[in-house]
This record gives sequence, C-alpha cells and structure tokens, in this order.
Amino acid sequence: MAQEEVPPPHPDVRIPPPLLHLGGILVGYGVDQALHWQLPRFPGDRILALVLAGFAVLLLAAALLEFIRHRTTLMPHRAARTLITHGVFRLTRNPIYLAFALLNLACALTLASPGMLIMLVAVIWVMQTHVIAAEEQFHQQRFGADWQRYRQKVRRWI
Repeated sequence: MAQEEVPPPHPDVRIPPPLLHLGGILVGYGVDQALHWQLPRFPGDRILALVLAGFAVLLLAAALLEFIRHRTTLMPHRAARTLITHGVFRLTRNPIYLAFALLNLACALTLASPGMLIMLVAVIWVMQTHVIAAEEQFHQQRFGADWQRYRQKVRRWI
C-alpha cells in the first residue's frame, strides 16, 4: 500500500537569502582583490548604481509592507500563512529576491567589480535552484490551485 505524502511544515530553505547575497558580494570582492580585477568605468555608472539601489529599496519596502499587512512571515524557512498576490507581488513572485539581486548589481557597479558580477550569476543560480524551488514546491502543496493560478499569471523574477 502506498503511503500518502505528508506536506512539509515549511519550505526546505537552508541558506538565508540575505546571507547568500552578502557571501556572493564578499567572495566577488575577494576575487577582485586577489586577481587585481576591475571593470572599466563608464559615464553614468554610479548614477545607474544609485538608481538600481533606490529601486531595490523601494521594492523591498513595498514587499515588506505586504508581509506585514497580511500578517505572514517573511522568513523563507517558515511556513507562509497566506499567499500574497497583491501589491508588488502582482509584478514578480519574488520581489525581495529581485531587490537583493539589484542591490548586489548596484554594489558591483559602484566598486567596478567583475568578481561581484560573476558571483551574482552564481548566487542567482543557487537562489533559483534551491531557495525558490523549495519555496515554490511548498507553496504548491500548501496553496494548490490558488498557487497554480498565481504562478501562471505572475513571472518568477520580472
């Protein structure tokens, strides 16, 4: 007799996303220092970095307000009480992770860091294949058809 699969009590997220991004920034900076790497500067690079960082902060604040408004956790290793589909979550399923990536990109531009850009690709891959995959699997089990409808309407990133 087949045993019925019991949904997990929370997403199986083992690496906190902020630490993952911070680690990528630090490793990238270390690689730059070790190899004496630097990106070429271009006119407006710091303004672009400032715009990216500003947009990231606004995106992050808007997402956090939705979590507070819906009284659910923003910790990825805890179970969400509700599926948030309003506000910035109408534009992207992962506004906080998008904000982290934009902040990471802004740091790389500000410091002209090729190492940070390379590590950003690695961090996004880990986010995609481990963190987001675990969260989406959990949301599918927890929210079922509501999750499927939301997933079909809203992109993962942008």
